[in-house]
Amino acid sequence: MNTYENNPNADSNKFLSKVYVWMFIGLTLTSIASYAIMGSESLRDFFYDNPLIYVLLIFQLIIVIVLSWAIKSLPPSIATLIFIFYSVLSGITLTPVIWQYTETSVFIVFVIAAGMFIGMSLIGYFIKKDLSGLGRFLIMALIGLILAMLLNMLLSFFFPTLVGPFSFLLSIAGVLIFAGLTAYDTQKIKNLGASVDHGEPFTQNLVIVCALTLYLDFINMFLFLLRLFGNRR
Repeated sequence: MNTYENNPNADSNKFLSKVYVWMFIGLTLTSIASYAIMGSESLRDFFYDNPLIYVLLIFQLIIVIVLSWAIKSLPPSIATLIFIFYSVLSGITLTPVIWQYTETSVFIVFVIAAGMFIGMSLIGYFIKKDLSGLGRFLIMALIGLILAMLLNMLLSFFFPTLVGPFSFLLSIAGVLIFAGLTAYDTQKIKNLGASVDHGEPFTQNLVIVCALTLYLDFINMFLFLLRLFGNRR
């Protein structure tokens, strides 16, 4: 008999553990790719201030859309390979940003981000209150944040003196939004894990999508924290 049969909590924990394993794999691949580029002066110079980065960023957005919308029709092996490719690609596109900061501050901020992520994940896992309402609010706030960041880019051309204070406020908002989304997404994934059939191949696709969701929560929280506390070279 399946150990997890008729045990929603066990099913949920099993699913959630797989999600965190794949998220960790993604972060590891991103770190390796970024470290490899920063360790090579020729690669670092090639990607730094290269317009190709913007092309890769658009490609990353396309990958997220494909995984989110076509996940039901993708074979599990393809979905997994796409996630692995996305993680490596993130390491490339993040390198020009990370290189602007000292190694010590990057490490410290990464530890802070990891601590915040773990804390918010634990809140999302153990809290009894339904966070769906909070999740809807945070998604709307995220859309507003993206629009505000675009506005900040325009300000840099016409009112450069306003960019600094506005960027600081946007970074604080970004940290709060993605911290909240971490708790919300954790609860959502936990609830999803209690309802999936672990014998279905499609379950692996759900694991990958959920891992990507938490991966993005962590990466974005890390980047906003880096803007707040990172020491530039």
